Amino acid sequence: MLPYRFQTLAVEANHLATEIFESMPRRNSKASAGLAKAEQVYELTTPSHTENLELIRNFVSQIAQKIGLNEMAVMEIEMAVEEASVNAIKHAHQNNAAKPLRLQIKIDKHKLTALVKDQGQGFDPQKLDGQNAQVALFKRQNGGRGILMMKMLMDEVQFDGGNGKGMQVRLVKYLTPPPQKNIH
Repeated sequence: MLPYRFQTLAVEANHLATEIFESMPRRNSKASAGLAKAEQVYELTTPSHTENLELIRNFVSQIAQKIGLNEMAVMEIEMAVEEASVNAIKHAHQNNAAKPLRLQIKIDKHKLTALVKDQGQGFDPQKLDGQNAQVALFKRQNGGRGILMMKMLMDEVQFDGGNGKGMQVRLVKYLTPPPQKNIH
């Protein structure tokens, strides 16, 4: 159970998320139709505790649904953001609820971008570049598959930071197919 002050913060964050969602305009069923030309930004800061994962999932889900993404895309975004959040809570913050987990969702007419920010020491994501997907997915071990899963679920995954100044995980889901590259 979280200390009272963190429970209060979580309740306040949930109330704020509800206010944000209620003030968001309704969108029609096509993700790209009706989106404002200006970028929309939504932020949520919670104590680093796994009890806040439901709040984080609801925050992400409601935004993705409001812009008209289909059920599969909403689920993929939820899972990827949850995995990035779990990594920040467990690895970067070592379950220290006093360290805030910051989530930012940016929406423009082409994509939804989720930024998960922590205050940890960071890691070298290049060490994972050669990771074999089949080996990682079918190994009988706890952990080690989350980053691969994020890459499979999202259109883009990028890690920035490190050097003891925190990490930022950037997760992108395109609302419309990305432009085709002309190779001629």
